[in-house]
Amino acid sequence: MGLALSLPIALSVWMASRPLQALSLSDYRSYQCSTQGASTKPTFKILTLFYNYATDFADYLCASTLLAKSYSGVEIRWRPRAYLSPQHILDEEFDIFWNRHHIVAGLVPEFSNYYRVLQQTPNYALYWISQDSTPQLNSDYLQGKVIGFSRDSQSQTHFLQPMAALKQAGINLNADQKKFYTDPSALYAAFKNREVDMISTAISQADNLNLSTYYSLLINPEVPSGAWFIKNQLHHSHHRALECEIIRGLQVYAPLLAPLQQLSAQTADCP
Repeated sequence: MGLALSLPIALSVWMASRPLQALSLSDYRSYQCSTQGASTKPTFKILTLFYNYATDFADYLCASTLLAKSYSGVEIRWRPRAYLSPQHILDEEFDIFWNRHHIVAGLVPEFSNYYRVLQQTPNYALYWISQDSTPQLNSDYLQGKVIGFSRDSQSQTHFLQPMAALKQAGINLNADQKKFYTDPSALYAAFKNREVDMISTAISQADNLNLSTYYSLLINPEVPSGAWFIKNQLHHSHHRALECEIIRGLQVYAPLLAPLQQLSAQTADCP
C-alpha cells in the first residue's frame, strides 16, 4: 500500500549507525544477514508474502544486540501464498510468518498449538481503478473492457473481493475480458501499460503507480488483511523483550500499511 505514513526518522538513523556483517541474497526470493551473535546459534527465520521492506526488516533484526544473544543471523523469504504448508506449521519451520487467519486455520485448524498472533495488520479499503473514467459495474460500461486479476485464487485484493463484487452486481464477463497475472507487480505493470482497463487495489497503492490520473469506485471499505504469527515458544513472558524487539522491527512496514494504524492493542505493553 502507500507511503502516506513516514517511518520515524530516529529509526532510520539508528539503523544506519549500526555496522552489519556481510549481507547476501541467496536467491531472488530470500535475503540473509548476520548478527553479532556466535555462528553456532540458530538462524531466525521469517516468511512473508511481500518483498517490500523485507531486507529492511531483516537488517533491523540483524543490528539488534538483543536478537544477537540468541541468533546468529536472520533469513527472510517472500513466497506466494500457496507456499505455506501444514508441515511448515507443524514443524514450526519459521519463527514468525505473515498470512491471513483463514489461510492458516484452513491449513492447520489447531494452529494455536504451534503459533499465536504477534501483531494484527489493519483492515483496508479496496477500490476498482481505471485510467479512463469512473468505473461502473454494469454491462454498458464493461462492454469491451478487460479486467486484470491475480492467478492466486486466495488473494482477497486481486481475486476474491473483485470476483465477489462482479457476482453481486450480476456481471458475467466473457473469457477474453479477464486476464490473470502471477503476482501483483505483473498485474500493476499490465494496468499501467493499459493491457487491462480495470484492476482492484487500495488507493494508496494506486497512488504509487505514478499515473497522470485515475478514477476509482469503492468495492469494500473493510477488507481483512492478516497478521504476523509467532512461534508459541517465543510468545511467553520470558521472551517478551525479544517479542517487543521484533514488533519494533515491524515498524519498517509502516509505509506499506499507511494510512492504517501501525500497532494493534496486542502491542501496547511494549516499551
